[in-house]
Amino acid sequence: MTVVSDLITQRLRDDERRNRYVNGEVDRELLVGALSSAKASTWVVERAGVVVGHLQAALLESDVYGHGAWVGPDGVSHDDTDALAALYASAGRAWIDAGAREHYVWVLDRPERTEPWMSLGFARMHQRGVRALDGQPVRALPAGYTTRLGTIDDLDAAVELGAVIDRAQAAGPSFSIEVGGDERTELDETLSDPEVRYFLAEMHGQPVGQCITFPLPARRGSFDHTVHLSAVAVREDHQSRGVATALVDAALERARRYGFRYVETNWRVTNREAAHYWTNYGFEPTYVRLHRTIGSG
Repeated sequence: MTVVSDLITQRLRDDERRNRYVNGEVDRELLVGALSSAKASTWVVERAGVVVGHLQAALLESDVYGHGAWVGPDGVSHDDTDALAALYASAGRAWIDAGAREHYVWVLDRPERTEPWMSLGFARMHQRGVRALDGQPVRALPAGYTTRLGTIDDLDAAVELGAVIDRAQAAGPSFSIEVGGDERTELDETLSDPEVRYFLAEMHGQPVGQCITFPLPARRGSFDHTVHLSAVAVREDHQSRGVATALVDAALERARRYGFRYVETNWRVTNREAAHYWTNYGFEPTYVRLHRTIGSG
């Protein structure tokens, strides 16, 4: 596993050189231990007796994303497309045999990282963006709006505003018509988490917008002290008034005051409005999630 550890370390350092918002630091002792425990699910490819690539995935079940194999930024390395093809031929067969027909891969959003996967039938799905929490001015809400921290008592509002996101994603060109699980139960669990902060925008005491933040768990490729931002939504009849931006500003300023240095969010690549919004806000694309569905026929 030491050789694979070297490959992962080199890959993350290369990613860091290509993108300032990628953390290339690796705890080698922890990495070697993690690889040793996952040896049975790690594939390698050799040339002339030398290991030139590896592939590793976690098999996960999700109401939204199905039974899938998930490859993280530290889960793949390869010299070229042929090496990746050989790795995927073996690993993919094992994933399929285990019932995992949805394959997801996070790679740096650079052609040299994405094109080898696309040649194997993968397509872009989700974009990850990061920006520094640099103390930018907090823009004011429009007149008549207020913000506050929500609680589990605001579950009904969270369900209602979550439906705004679902409607936007179901529209073209995303056409994300997903059959999810019990959204109310999922939101109940989210809002009950003591690390989650739920921000609400209101007008005349009625909820019109929301966003959620929580500390990003430690993971390779991301910086410590990063807060994750998600579930940003504003009711359709209150959009295009600056409510979302002011609400996000307030949430991120609070995170900055509590010691967070970076913020990360995700958006669907087919959601052009979201892509423009987040990049204009200052988020820089880092990793992209690629996806392939293995047909049943």
